[in-house]
Amino acid sequence: MIDKENGIPYYRQLMQIIEHQVASGGLREGQQLPSILEFGSTYRINRHTVRQAVDELCRQGLLFKVRGRGTFVANHPLNLLEYKLTARNRFHQTIAQAGKMPGSKILQAMELIAPEEVATALNLAPGEKVYLLEILRLVNDQPFLLSTNYLPAKHLPGFMNHLCHFSSLFAIYEQHYGISPQRVKATFRATFPRQPEAVTLKIPANMPVLKVESLLKSQDDILIQYTISCYHGDLSKISVEWQESDDAGGVIRQER
Repeated sequence: MIDKENGIPYYRQLMQIIEHQVASGGLREGQQLPSILEFGSTYRINRHTVRQAVDELCRQGLLFKVRGRGTFVANHPLNLLEYKLTARNRFHQTIAQAGKMPGSKILQAMELIAPEEVATALNLAPGEKVYLLEILRLVNDQPFLLSTNYLPAKHLPGFMNHLCHFSSLFAIYEQHYGISPQRVKATFRATFPRQPEAVTLKIPANMPVLKVESLLKSQDDILIQYTISCYHGDLSKISVEWQESDDAGGVIRQER
């Protein structure tokens, strides 16, 4: 309970109570907290004090808010993970090599007419169709990145039939289409997540994320995938390593 005689601000005491409940398992990751009114009634403090405590814990990353739904316990962070982005890297292989457990969940899969910016990126004519796949990538069962992938339907007939036991887009390309994709472009920017991204990654809306736009081509120089990935900002650092030929036929190694 709140001790009203010890001189510690009430909101600080409530923060300590919530922190203890999370640490002891009384409040679990992803669990919704009681409402501000419920907290106020339980601990006999006003709504402003409760809101001050909750807002501070959100700023610290222990909690996160979802507009219209409430406040939730955020995931306990992993150690910072270096994710190596290469011309041909695969998520599951990269994470396993780092000694972690990879996982994937398809959140959305559909065929649609390519939005204008997607058609431009993939050099498609207006009205051509793409497959849209939204995939949540996990590390040790915690959300690590959310990727939105666009694949040109004309080059991948029957693609949706291969998603039953999904783990890797690269595996589908190779096993069913004889394609060995290679990343040819990656653009990075730091930003804040959109609300659906924050909810899916279980992070506060004010936590920065790293967004990476990638373009992949086949061995026949056909653009095969345009991806926008949103990385959990405080779990990941990205290193870029790939090779390309110079004009003299040698190899230039690029590292960032």
